[in-house]
Amino acid sequence: MFMIGQNFKEIAELFSTGKFSEVENYLSDDIVWNIYEEKQIISGKQQVLEFMKKIGNYFGSVSTKFETFGVLEDSDKVAIYGRAEFIRGSTTVNTVYSCDIFIFNPFGKIKKVHSYCNSSRPQINFK
Repeated sequence: MFMIGQNFKEIAELFSTGKFSEVENYLSDDIVWNIYEEKQIISGKQQVLEFMKKIGNYFGSVSTKFETFGVLEDSDKVAIYGRAEFIRGSTTVNTVYSCDIFIFNPFGKIKKVHSYCNSSRPQINFK
């Protein structure tokens, strides 16, 4: 069942900022991750872990600056929107605006992730 001290918002923030090793134990076996910009659906914990490893390898090749603009919470759902800047050397190689929506099961594990990302938008100030 849901563990005391576990916080949906904290788990979602770790996932959204690429700290995947810290959320592995919070993925349900039947997790589904919808990545809309890539037109990709990843189903099952093992496939999601493999994809996380690929993203982690990319994150290891760049410096990453995450900025969270906001977090919305409603019972078993958390939405996080913000921006990530990926820097190699002194050059920004990509800037991604994103919104990740997490849905948790009754056991406190992520059962669905909806990721909306756009890397071609101009810089926007959400504050």
